[in-house]
Amino acid sequence: MAKSRSKTVAIVEDAPIAETPASANIEPKRIAERAYELYVNRGREEGRDLEDWLKAERELTASGTRSEMK
Repeated sequence: MAKSRSKTVAIVEDAPIAETPASANIEPKRIAERAYELYVNRGREEGRDLEDWLKAERELTASGTRSEMK
């Protein structure tokens, strides 16, 4: 009869939760306001609302990151 070997199982702790993205700290109302400004500045060209939203979010996130560094 063969000897059985017991296996050791390593328990890995959960990875730390990633920090909240900076964009999550920006109020959606502020993103909407900036997206609207982009829309108006572009001559009210329709069909680019998602692009405006994402650009506004990037701008506000970047400006928030810069102000946090000061």
